[in-house]
Amino acid sequence: MRVKDDSIIISGPATDLEVFGGKVILKDTYLGDKRLKEEYVALKLCEGIEGSFDGIETVEEGFLDRIPHLHELEMADTVKDVGVTEQFKKVMHKNNILIRGSFDSYAEEFARKYKLRFLPSNMVLAQTGDFSTREGIDIITLRMFDDGTADIHQDERCQGSSASWVGGGEISLDIRWDFFKDENAQEIIASKCWGNCREIIKENKIFAEFLQKAREKYKTEKHKKLIIYF
Repeated sequence: MRVKDDSIIISGPATDLEVFGGKVILKDTYLGDKRLKEEYVALKLCEGIEGSFDGIETVEEGFLDRIPHLHELEMADTVKDVGVTEQFKKVMHKNNILIRGSFDSYAEEFARKYKLRFLPSNMVLAQTGDFSTREGIDIITLRMFDDGTADIHQDERCQGSSASWVGGGEISLDIRWDFFKDENAQEIIASKCWGNCREIIKENKIFAEFLQKAREKYKTEKHKKLIIYF
């Protein structure tokens, strides 16, 4: 679904929306009547893909007013400004909105400013292979949930013998919520994953930076498991 500038696209089911395709979300972006009536809505402002579309940078004031049942708002690192009206300030606190994003990002700054809950976004730790080959593609994701817990999700997908069939499988491994406290946490997480992804996880500099920041944040900020309360 697109707005008048024919750039922003909103996809997903009524309760789990992703916005991508342009830098600015206008206040009159079309959402659809059903999306305005849902009792629980999660909205993700997506990053861009080089050569395809830009990451979201700005949300015009008034857009979020039209989602009265918004309970979770995730922001990519490209987001620089989210317009908030007095009406939406009331909605944020009434719904106890959960803000998601990277540490030290605009998302965290936003949660701190409005005294909201904050949870880091899920993180792809490793991706290897090619979906079009017999071996397929492996994706390892660190997932963090709104109850403050975490797991490692391992997803393997490959093309089947026909266009309508996909092979592979997936498993989820529960981990301690404070997994980051171990000085060798990166190696521990890597050891739990499928062989061809282990070295990628060990060498993942973004994950290493996340672990270091997590040790600092959860030592100084008020929190309940992985949920930080500002």
